[in-house]
Amino acid sequence: MIDIHSHILPNIDDGSKSIEQSLNQLKRAEEGGVSEIYLSSHYFPGHYKYTRQEYDEKLNALRKLAKVAGLKIKITSGFEVFIQPGILNDIKQHSLTLGDSPYVLIESELNGLPTDFYDNVYPLLRSGYKPILAHAERYVSIMHRPSKARDLTDKNIYIQCNAGSLLGLHGEKVRQTAWVLLENGWVHFLASDDHVRGEYGVLLEACELIKKRIDGLTVDLLTQDYPARIESGEQIPYSYVRVKRSHHKPKKSIWRRLFG
Repeated sequence: MIDIHSHILPNIDDGSKSIEQSLNQLKRAEEGGVSEIYLSSHYFPGHYKYTRQEYDEKLNALRKLAKVAGLKIKITSGFEVFIQPGILNDIKQHSLTLGDSPYVLIESELNGLPTDFYDNVYPLLRSGYKPILAHAERYVSIMHRPSKARDLTDKNIYIQCNAGSLLGLHGEKVRQTAWVLLENGWVHFLASDDHVRGEYGVLLEACELIKKRIDGLTVDLLTQDYPARIESGEQIPYSYVRVKRSHHKPKKSIWRRLFG
């Protein structure tokens, strides 16, 4: 598996508080079957203050210690960028992408995507970047109307869902929204969003639950196939599920999953 969203880099945002915590969490992730993990620290001017040089120094130090510890997991750079006016300049100047790819993990106000959200995302698209909205199920506006996630994918914005949301760790409404997004095919990536506040097992638990409720192919798609395309910059389809509604029983639906 490839985890595209985590806060395991120590002492840089609200994630890991020490090298020891980071190494232990990386070990747990590797033992759980994660082969690559993006250390997507928050990038939010005015809230988290660090330079790209400071980030790289911490990343390289962690990589060296992980190697000494015998860990094989691939540790890749990344950021969770807070979308606001003019953020494109920061993305360009500091290379705030996932690895060296054109994919950018973005976030916004959890109490509801602001009215100018797309106005601030569109410049990224026009410049060739591929935005991924982090933990989409946790935004109040999407909880009120889950189909808003489909509207975002129609505008070439990818969707990432937190594993913990599927397990109810962020509340019942978030859990319900996460499953609606997943079952409709409006999710492209499943990630841990791990902040090193407990055992690294949430992603693994969520994958097992998806296998039971949907199928293993969906797990592979969201944790292996699509994440693997990030590094190469390969295009990921925005739509991969067709929902066929029954005319005889309007309250029920038949889910038909079509994978390319």
